[in-house]
Amino acid sequence: MNVQVKTLIQIEKWEQKYGKLPVNIELRIEDLILKCKKEDKSNIVNPLSTSGTMLIREYQGKTYSVTVLDKGFSYNGEWYRSLSAIANEITGGHCNGKRFFKI
Repeated sequence: MNVQVKTLIQIEKWEQKYGKLPVNIELRIEDLILKCKKEDKSNIVNPLSTSGTMLIREYQGKTYSVTVLDKGFSYNGEWYRSLSAIANEITGGHCNGKRFFKI
């Protein structure tokens, strides 16, 4: 059972015993649950492991798209060995490709 489910069960028990939670506490709990969902990467599939996946990134007002291949990546009709090489070309400087494409 994950943290979110446990939290919801505890809230239900609290409300049965004491009544509805104050709004500010409900909002804080919702924020914490959203934060946990963002941090829980155990059920996320790695987009780099699936050939054909499109990675899209907006940078300085322009949208860039990269296609994941079995070996490497396709960008602007050319083959690249790494995302960093593509990110470097887009930014004009050294850049971590996974960080640039927010993976």
